[in-house]
Amino acid sequence: GLRLLSMTQGPSFHLDQLKTLCSYSFSEVLGVECRGDSTLELLLKSEQLVLYTARARAIKAMVEQFLSELRKDSGYVIALRSYITNDHSLLSFHRGELIKLLPVATLEPGWQFGSAGGRSGLFPADTVQPAAAPDYSFSSEQKSSWQRKSQPQLAEPGPAQWDRTWEVRKTEVE
Repeated sequence: GLRLLSMTQGPSFHLDQLKTLCSYSFSEVLGVECRGDSTLELLLKSEQLVLYTARARAIKAMVEQFLSELRKDSGYVIALRSYITNDHSLLSFHRGELIKLLPVATLEPGWQFGSAGGRSGLFPADTVQPAAAPDYSFSSEQKSSWQRKSQPQLAEPGPAQWDRTWEVRKTEVE
């Protein structure tokens, strides 16, 4: 998964100087984009993170590589948008919900069969994308405890500060 870390200052590096600010399972990641050379956007199932770092492109490539490998034959998809229906043979779900794909003898093109939240049914394939299997070691308690920017700044960091400074903006997605 992904962990945002904070490091306390010291004369030399020790692992005990790292503090986990926030953790996310790869199954929560809907997408990752670079906006310029120093801005990385992580679109998660329930929020959006914007990170400013000189290593934005390298981090994006690394996250995409991990996602690519984890999504292969995972048996899971994540909802890109909500699909709500009254038809009981169809599966209703909300954006960001993780759906386990289930085997079925035959499917019409453009449809998948899966389960989420104790329910199962058919759903349109264009409402989901492949996802990594859930990783339960990343608890929602860790995420809810992080409610601040890592280092408040008045402006985006300049080139001289990029190697030492990063900023995270967290936005809730409905």
